[in-house]
Amino acid sequence: MKFHKLLLAALAMMAAIGCDTNSEDEVVYGSVFTVSVDKDTIEANGVDYATFTVKDENGNDLTADPSISSKIYFVNEETGEYLARKERTFTSITNGVYTFYATVKGAKTENTATVTVQNRAKYEKYAQKVCIYQCTGTWCGYCPQMTEALNKVRNGKYVENVIVLACHGSSPNATDPYALPLSDGNDLGNWLGGRYGAPGFPYAVYDLAFGYGESAASAINSYLHAFMVKYPSNCGVKIAKAQINADGTGVIEASIKADKAGTFDIAWAVLADNQPSNGGMEDIYHDVVQAVSSNFLGMSDESKVTLEAGEEYSKTFNISVPAFGGIEFNPANCKVVVLAHNEQMVDNANICAAGSSVDYAVNE
Repeated sequence: MKFHKLLLAALAMMAAIGCDTNSEDEVVYGSVFTVSVDKDTIEANGVDYATFTVKDENGNDLTADPSISSKIYFVNEETGEYLARKERTFTSITNGVYTFYATVKGAKTENTATVTVQNRAKYEKYAQKVCIYQCTGTWCGYCPQMTEALNKVRNGKYVENVIVLACHGSSPNATDPYALPLSDGNDLGNWLGGRYGAPGFPYAVYDLAFGYGESAASAINSYLHAFMVKYPSNCGVKIAKAQINADGTGVIEASIKADKAGTFDIAWAVLADNQPSNGGMEDIYHDVVQAVSSNFLGMSDESKVTLEAGEEYSKTFNISVPAFGGIEFNPANCKVVVLAHNEQMVDNANICAAGSSVDYAVNE
């Protein structure tokens, strides 16, 4: 017993000595913090970036200290979105004025830092909308996680750049009332999953170019950013008319205008919002693909057109939208998506409510 008491006393003394030694070398930070940025203007090319710094009232740079920099977050004041953990740089492909504050262990900086993003039109004339085909099922217990993540993404910094298309599929053990049957006996959700190597639902396919199963908004944002930097749009899409009648018949009038010469094809889809759960894992279903054109999944040799830069092409579709089984059809729940295929993927797209229209979105 006496030995244990001596041992504990020795350890306590060593700890005290250790603390005293460390305190001489350790920087004691203040409690008032300010944020600054090295560049107040950057190019909207997704490559140019601004770097933030946080200092205390004594001029100590907290962002340079690994022991505390991981506890610093930079926040978009307007949207409330955080940069990724340990990230202190900001880049964008969308023109605008972005104001940030920082938090240090939860304490907010006394000021903000502003970055202006400019000249997107130098890199892309027509604002890009990426079609995210969400492979999902009402029976899928993990699918609501991706639904939530995609909602965060399209309501965040990519609010103008994302169109979600919920492509439902049945499973061997469960039928999905919103699964759209295809001519080969498959359904849309399972066809897309199989085509792009999905290990299961949920899964997302981006502009029919690649698939990705991540269900975290931060990861999706990163992928979107890299994708749009690498593949800017080459054309714009306009929906002049999106008429859907109470019986499901209707007319879509759409146009594309080329920024760069190429071969394109116009396709369409009708999405349904406010669909009942029907025993599914979500309370209500939105963005459900209810009807599509025959060339929805890729360019058709019969309908593709070759355009020179600046040339416009228009097309009128007579459509028929079938009701989901046992669910009353309501055009007020419908949205129309028009997309332009190029020879590799979806080049660009646009969306509007049934009974409405939308013009080309041009970058400044």
